Amino acid sequence: MAPTPTKILVATDFSATAECAERLGIQLARQLGSELHLLHVRVILEDPLMAEEKRLEIERLLSSADDASKSKFDRKLPSEPDLEVTTHLVRSLSAAEAIAETVTDLGCGLVIMGTNGCRGISHLLLGSVAERVVRSVDVPVLTVRSGVELPEVWPKHILVAHDFSEQSSDAVRTAGAWAEALDAELTVLHVVEPVVYPEFYSFNVVDDDVMIRLRDRATEALDESVREILGSHPCNTVVLIGPAADTIVTEADAPSVGLVVMGTRGLSGLEHLVLGSVAEAVLRRCPVPLLTMNRE
Repeated sequence: MAPTPTKILVATDFSATAECAERLGIQLARQLGSELHLLHVRVILEDPLMAEEKRLEIERLLSSADDASKSKFDRKLPSEPDLEVTTHLVRSLSAAEAIAETVTDLGCGLVIMGTNGCRGISHLLLGSVAERVVRSVDVPVLTVRSGVELPEVWPKHILVAHDFSEQSSDAVRTAGAWAEALDAELTVLHVVEPVVYPEFYSFNVVDDDVMIRLRDRATEALDESVREILGSHPCNTVVLIGPAADTIVTEADAPSVGLVVMGTRGLSGLEHLVLGSVAEAVLRRCPVPLLTMNRE
């Protein structure tokens, strides 16, 4: 079973959403006994044609901003002696690239970040920092929306989506490791999506009896797959019929669920998140923290 992270990187821009990510990072680091690294990326604009005087003025402003960021870091550091926290202030042309490079340099096994930051965007847009990080890093990324309230014991219940792909199996394996380390209940969910045909066909949906037989077959396959992946680790298995993203989000909204785990690629074999994909749709709307897996 995959290990839990020994080093956690929290990317922050000091927004309200980032504060949720920081609280989540602190709580998770305490529960897992992990090192915690807080990273702020100062995005700079490089213009080779800029006048020297203007360049020096921008450098002065950046230095002042760096000092302000360091002060914010100092105010946010937890005072508990049993939690090891290191802060990092990095300048880069790209926040996502800086985060990915820092993950590699530090050997972090998990990235935590908010899904929207200082720009005030209400949801992820294609090309946003969070989505770029999810696409580019080889470690799990834990995203959280602003306003999420975390209980003292988190999470009590983990929901992991499984579509029988290899990356999905990795997500189930990781969810099992987290459930064991955090003493959480685990549910493995598979969604059977109904097929809708164009109107000029003689029918536009698959017969209900067929969908029920597909669900029964999927239930048997899911139980067998989970046994192969998790062995004797206790968990619940659920097979539901409906649109995949909507079903996962609805199940995540259950009062007991505190974390959703899923891969960013499924049986379709897509190399990255695309607009409208299940992973991105869940990432935008998930009511609880979402752990995405982007491993080969």
